[in-house]
Amino acid sequence: MNVKHYLYVNALSSLGSRMDLIACSALIFTFEHSAFWLTAFFVARQVGGMLFSPFAGMLADRMDRRHAMIASDIGAGLALLAIIAAPHPYVVVAAAFLKGMLYTLFTISFQASLPQMFGMERLVWVNGLKVRLESLVGMAGFVLGGFLTDRVGYALVIGADAASFFLSALLLTRMRWESRAWPKSGAAGERSAGDSGGKQKERGMRAAVRYLQSAPVLLAISLLAAPLSISTASHNYGLPFLADQISHGDATLHGMMWSVMSVGGLIGAYLVARIPVAPWPGMLGAHWLLAVFIVLAFAADGAVWALLLLAGAGLFGGAAQVLESTLLQQAKNEVRGKVLGVQGLFSRSGFFVGFLAAPAISAVLGLAAMVAVAQALLALALLGLGCYVRKAQQAGGARRG
Repeated sequence: MNVKHYLYVNALSSLGSRMDLIACSALIFTFEHSAFWLTAFFVARQVGGMLFSPFAGMLADRMDRRHAMIASDIGAGLALLAIIAAPHPYVVVAAAFLKGMLYTLFTISFQASLPQMFGMERLVWVNGLKVRLESLVGMAGFVLGGFLTDRVGYALVIGADAASFFLSALLLTRMRWESRAWPKSGAAGERSAGDSGGKQKERGMRAAVRYLQSAPVLLAISLLAAPLSISTASHNYGLPFLADQISHGDATLHGMMWSVMSVGGLIGAYLVARIPVAPWPGMLGAHWLLAVFIVLAFAADGAVWALLLLAGAGLFGGAAQVLESTLLQQAKNEVRGKVLGVQGLFSRSGFFVGFLAAPAISAVLGLAAMVAVAQALLALALLGLGCYVRKAQQAGGARRG
């Protein structure tokens, strides 16, 4: 199977996951104490991913990444079938926790495999295509999920998502690439040379920490993941309230806000893959402009301005996502999964903190101020990490000189 075609299969699975999110929410609303269980559902997804990220990174470097992706798809499909078989709150929350873990393992293994699947020279192109497909999925998935859940019920929508995972696993069994971080011949050679237990331990998270200490750009991106996720959580939490402020009770406006951000992301991913830009400064600039546009959108007067500014935020967010993925994938193949695992841990932790803090800060300072505080935190992190990388690169150049 052509590896490019798998990107479209992966996008189909992402579409199913967005539809299934709406279907699971509809199922949860049928439970007693639905507000509690809905919160538990979303928290379980984040906690599962947050706790498992470091282990997922180590697994992605120690085992065959293609096998890890297949196992993740099968596990996620079975978790969804369990919801259909036993639609109970405990089952739904447990499935969300398991899917959070498996999604993390799949994403890290997939991201770590892209350089071997497509080649280092095509990473900007493939990440751009991946983000564009995700943007299209974002535009269609939630709307289609709500429509189908209303028409055919939650069980068929969740079942369709399960089928998309099984299809992905089936197609992965037909694909081949160098999917091990440590090729069998190289690993055998190392063992035959008398690899000590200490050297074996260096393949754990300590290896990722040592590697990140020698790679300032990758270390900065990993650390940036926390404030970036807090920033994202703030406007994710705030968008429905912004829509309600502008047009009281208008759910359509809320949906349009997500749609225009997805359209912006699609355009940004398309442009950044075709306009020559240095990845590190380009990523910093795109994230900074994303923060500015988000603050302006929440301060906007009227729906039209808010939508236009959110589209601009989506554009810079899409560009930043492409550049960030491309930079992370420059990590050495032997530790790439662990590096992505560290970044994933910071990212999940940031979302967890952001979603907990957003309601409290909003209640005290107001919606727009809460979003502004989160974006200011991101801007400070961008400034500090940018200065750190610049000094580290200057010091490295001086040593080489």
